[in-house]
Amino acid sequence: MRAAESYLNAEVGLRSWFFTTDHKRIALLYFASITFFFFVGGIAATLIRIELITPGPTLGSPDVYNRLFTMHGIIMVWFFLIPSIPTTMGNFMIPLMIGARDLAFPRLNLLSWYFFVAGGLLTIAALLFGGVDTGWTFYEPYSTFYANGYVILAVLGIFVSGFSSVLTGLNFIVTTHKLRAPGLTWYRLPVFVWSTYATSLILVLATPVLAMTLILLLVERLFHVGIFSPQLGGDPLLFQHLFWFYSHPAVYIMILPSMGVISEVVPVFSRRPLYGYKFVVWCSIAIAMLHQTTNL
Repeated sequence: MRAAESYLNAEVGLRSWFFTTDHKRIALLYFASITFFFFVGGIAATLIRIELITPGPTLGSPDVYNRLFTMHGIIMVWFFLIPSIPTTMGNFMIPLMIGARDLAFPRLNLLSWYFFVAGGLLTIAALLFGGVDTGWTFYEPYSTFYANGYVILAVLGIFVSGFSSVLTGLNFIVTTHKLRAPGLTWYRLPVFVWSTYATSLILVLATPVLAMTLILLLVERLFHVGIFSPQLGGDPLLFQHLFWFYSHPAVYIMILPSMGVISEVVPVFSRRPLYGYKFVVWCSIAIAMLHQTTNL
């Protein structure tokens, strides 16, 4: 009988990495991908600052500045800030913290990484072909009638990466419910597991709304169906409401895992137990759920 693959007996080579189902390796794949996108967004930010050195044009026209500003925002928000801690530390640490061999759906975990990379490459393709000048929020009616960049390609990239967020959040939720070690009750879970669980609730509940909004934007831009643009009888405020149904809770996708990390690190190095463990736990869950219900 063949022993289960682990870091002790795993094969080497690119093929072994690209087809792995080991949560630790997938976490490292995410780490490498996110670092790459961080540098791409950082280059855009550097060019923005160079442009702002002088009052007049430094690198190009105001349109070039708008495109740099947009691509910096898109890459940093959807391909660095939101996936950073859940997909790297979450993938690596959650099974180890709850005594599980791996996440509940290892193949879906690998598939989520492929979705993430595919979405990022589509977005970078939009950058290389000429960029987008709408701002990272794609506000209507500008993104439908007035923008002359590769809006469709950039929106499609964000849409594809949304599948990665949903699959990752679903994996963490099922893993936390079903794969805890015997005797590891809910109130014995590390705070980082709780914060990642709360983040996963936001990912699963809010990301489909963003996906639906982006699909409607594409339909309007491609087929001129009146949904958001006043020129076609649509309502631009509808776009804002749907977009911020995701983007407001997205702030807590960024901060909740960070709070979990701090709540683990500080007690260890201070050699004191975390004060108010249950309060911290339920505050994390309340933050996740209240921002969904208030958006409704």
